[in-house]
Amino acid sequence: MITRRFLFGAAVAMGMAGSMVQPAMAADPALTGEGMTVYFQMGGNPGDSATLARELGAKAAADLLKVKLMPQYAGWDQQKMLEQANQALAAQPDAIVVMGHSGTDSMKRFLDEAKEAGIVVVTNNTRLPGTGLSYFGLDNYAAGKLLGEQMIAAGLKSGDKAVIYGTFEQTAHADISRGTIEAFDAAGVTYDKLQWSNEAVQDPSLAVPVIASYLQSNPDVKAIAVPGHSGITAVLAKVMEAAGKEPGSLITGGYDISPLTIDGLRKGYVTVVVDQQPYLQGYMPVLAAVLQKRYGIAGLEMNTGGGVFTKDNFEWVVPLVEQGVR
Repeated sequence: MITRRFLFGAAVAMGMAGSMVQPAMAADPALTGEGMTVYFQMGGNPGDSATLARELGAKAAADLLKVKLMPQYAGWDQQKMLEQANQALAAQPDAIVVMGHSGTDSMKRFLDEAKEAGIVVVTNNTRLPGTGLSYFGLDNYAAGKLLGEQMIAAGLKSGDKAVIYGTFEQTAHADISRGTIEAFDAAGVTYDKLQWSNEAVQDPSLAVPVIASYLQSNPDVKAIAVPGHSGITAVLAKVMEAAGKEPGSLITGGYDISPLTIDGLRKGYVTVVVDQQPYLQGYMPVLAAVLQKRYGIAGLEMNTGGGVFTKDNFEWVVPLVEQGVR
């Protein structure tokens, strides 16, 4: 949730803004972004399970606030995200909403040029540490640790072996894997690290034979953790079927509720799902961009984490998943 510090700061800033521009506010009291253009990095591909809720949230906020929304899709390719940020910069919009997968160092030149041009930059999904930008998404390290802890609570114990299928490179996204690793270390769970490929990130079906082959070669493995990738989480049932594993024979955990993940929960192929509520990661950055551009209200943060789904508590969310907002 937004911290008290930020809520208080926003309220004070709003009050100051109201007193400083009272004549203009009297003429048009409604907060809108009418006339503003906002470029928005959605992450994946249009309509996919990891992207749809974010798209719908951004569109809802843009419609409400009368913002011209310019969505960008990168298929989760970090280099393409960086290229798209610079393409958006060249268009000189009012604001650009980026994902932080490329890391602060890689985006420094873009951020410097945006600041010089007076373009608001907001971050969603993955933080850009040290920038002070408004951010809406999980605390990635804490979310990765939560995944590991919940898998342990589901029955993974000291001496058991797991496989962590993720990214372990020195990028912002690797913080999720680090959280899971530290949770396993603390519980005495051993593990192998299996690096996902860029191709599998973009097309999760390519992860199925890779993980299945690993499981067949390592029959002592008790668990599969997929820190931070909803598309690969959604194919865990296919992974286990391809490896000849029965539902419930492994403890599995990953990210984001989706139709395929719900099916996996129902059938027992998926054990734990960390929810990051991507609708908020779409809606809130548009609102933050308008607040910063119109009133100078910046540095807002929201941890969009919505808890954890298991076989015991997911049914209520199914209609919302079918609508695309969860």
